[in-house]
Amino acid sequence: MTASSLPQAYARLLPGAPTVTGRDTRFDGTALRASTTPLRILHLSALYPPYIVGGAERSVEHLAEELVAAGHTVAAACIAREPEPKSVRGGVTVYRMAHHNDFWLEDWPKATRVERAWAKLKQQWNFAIAAEFGRVLDDFRPDIVNTHSLLDVSTLVWREAAKRGIPIVHTVCEYDLICGNAAMFKNGKPCERWHLGCKVVNAGKQITNRSVDAVVSVGTEILKTHVNHGLFTHLAPERRRVIFYSCTVPEGDPEARRRIDRTGKPMTFGYLGRINTEKGVGTLVDAFKRIGPGDWRCLVAGHAMDDSIERFKAQAAGLPVEFVGWAKPADFLSEIDVLVVPSFWAEPSPRTIYEAYTMGVPVIGAASGGIPELIGADNADWLFTPGDDADLAARLGSVIARGRRGLPDERSFQHVIRESTSERVAEKYLDLYAELVAEHRAARP
Repeated sequence: MTASSLPQAYARLLPGAPTVTGRDTRFDGTALRASTTPLRILHLSALYPPYIVGGAERSVEHLAEELVAAGHTVAAACIAREPEPKSVRGGVTVYRMAHHNDFWLEDWPKATRVERAWAKLKQQWNFAIAAEFGRVLDDFRPDIVNTHSLLDVSTLVWREAAKRGIPIVHTVCEYDLICGNAAMFKNGKPCERWHLGCKVVNAGKQITNRSVDAVVSVGTEILKTHVNHGLFTHLAPERRRVIFYSCTVPEGDPEARRRIDRTGKPMTFGYLGRINTEKGVGTLVDAFKRIGPGDWRCLVAGHAMDDSIERFKAQAAGLPVEFVGWAKPADFLSEIDVLVVPSFWAEPSPRTIYEAYTMGVPVIGAASGGIPELIGADNADWLFTPGDDADLAARLGSVIARGRRGLPDERSFQHVIRESTSERVAEKYLDLYAELVAEHRAARP
């Protein structure tokens, strides 16, 4: 670490910047209603709440409900284990379609390697789900379609919208268009090349992506990766944009967190997310093993999709590392002093960083994927080499030595907080929607 103080290392606070709280509030949408003609907007994502596997589903819900609050008519389509009647959730019309795949996405671990490969190969030509989506388009009649995570959803859905003359925005939030497992992580390490199998099962997407009129990415690096792999190269630079996730922490209050008396309590680190190898949990435990027992503790919150949690518990034996299971973000972030995001894979834009910053919690993160973009690529005190437990131990040790008095709070993270408010994110999307809709309407005979 450098000799600079922790707040200086987080030199992001702008004078006079408003303080943003983590309360789950809704803006009134007046500015957006005044600047944008009401639109009919249809989102499509593999899942939609209350069915949640990762952060993508929550992000789509946040955006959809904010667009409703801004006076637009919004729907969301997704696949389901079993199709369900059209419903309304949070003011959003929800279509839950039959998936028409060999098996449901949560059942992938039960399938053999050959079965998974065959299912992936067939999936890109799933005309049945494309037809299902076509019926949704005809029922809702949107002005614009915004697709998000298409994990287990054929990109033939883009053609259905294009055939109807509906402009399409695709939001890149994972690697499902270029990678068979959507993570570009194989055999315990990040992929350094594009594997033949991934090229084959995603070959059709090199064609169907040309139906997309604009692409939005949650991070700069993941957008570059897709373009480098031949996706969205037909789009002009102004049609390739980076828009952060929108983030709120329900019931979270950074000011209340700051008032908590932590006198006599050990420095508390935290990890929040899925518990597996690519998330870097093993690197985190090994880093603490280097430090050894002391005036610190670490809370690990989340679940594993397999039995790996037992392996990590054994790895952490004898250390003040607690595996606490699922935790409510507001409560968990109020309990810790520093969040650690040790992702070994190129995580596009971890929601936990947004949540931590909103609550005034600083983050030590791996210099992988979109993490440096949020923390600051020059923030050497708060970034470490992915998978390098010695480097992470040095960052953790320095924080322990300095103590919690030197830790920054949400006033130092305004560069991220301002750009991830629901209003700001909705505003950016609406700007893009309005441009595309206007262009398509002007081009009509």
